[in-house]
Amino acid sequence: SACPCFLSLWVGGGLVVRELGSAPGLGRKGRLREVVRVVQEAGKTTGLAVSDRITLTGGGTGEAADALREDSSLVADEVLATSVVEAQSAAEGWSTDADLGLAFQVTKA
Repeated sequence: SACPCFLSLWVGGGLVVRELGSAPGLGRKGRLREVVRVVQEAGKTTGLAVSDRITLTGGGTGEAADALREDSSLVADEVLATSVVEAQSAAEGWSTDADLGLAFQVTKA
């Protein structure tokens, strides 16, 4: 049986933890939803309004990062990003999620 997966994300000096369910059931769309959720949560934590346009910079090595690369326009539409920029490595202060294999930065556009 699959072990439950948790999303843990350091944002603004605090730790946000969410249970994702079982990894095999997530699928591609589920991973994209999780990317959208963590990006939106990071935006809220940094003081951005839901209606703010953002620039999303990030990358990673997991399936969620692959899904973001392949469907960046879908994620951009959901999080109101004017651009999604892939980075080869994370910079200091970026939000990271080891379970999703993703590191990113959200800034107001």
